[in-house]
Amino acid sequence: MKRDRATIEKMLYTHRISQLSKALWKTVEKDWQNWIKPYDLNINEHHILIIIRNLEKATISEVSQYGVMHVSTVFNFAKNLEKRGYLTMPKSEFDKRNTYLELTQKGKDVLYETYVGYNSIDNRIYDAAEEYNEFMLSLPHFTDITFMVGQIYGKDFIEQLNKSHDDLLKILLDENDSDNA
Repeated sequence: MKRDRATIEKMLYTHRISQLSKALWKTVEKDWQNWIKPYDLNINEHHILIIIRNLEKATISEVSQYGVMHVSTVFNFAKNLEKRGYLTMPKSEFDKRNTYLELTQKGKDVLYETYVGYNSIDNRIYDAAEEYNEFMLSLPHFTDITFMVGQIYGKDFIEQLNKSHDDLLKILLDENDSDNA
């Protein structure tokens, strides 16, 4: 079967981004696991806590959507987090088929502890970005990849991602302000 040049280019592009994404994710995964290991959380649990904190009260479907996880994955990890006292899973008063996820104070506390306990020593992703910065005089930008992810997952996904980033920035800035007071 002979392929046209456009098809070959598409396949090569997809192959390259697949290979690079896989390598990048493997490193991100290891860095993330090392970051949250002292808090006895795994990546899915930590991600679920972050999403619920940003949404304040979230359905399992919303956490699934914004966490890029299957609904059953969210449900199973949420049940574990509930057993540990990090969240509650109340049913909607209007529709008992809908289950909400809400952080408890203990859940908010452990999430905050992960933020303040972050150790930049074990961050190979940022180390690589700093190497890039030395040559390019700026850190890598996210505009291209953000656009691509937005095309795949939609505007709401990107807005939630930005809200999550802004909320974390606010938490960290508030902490710095209280330390300097």
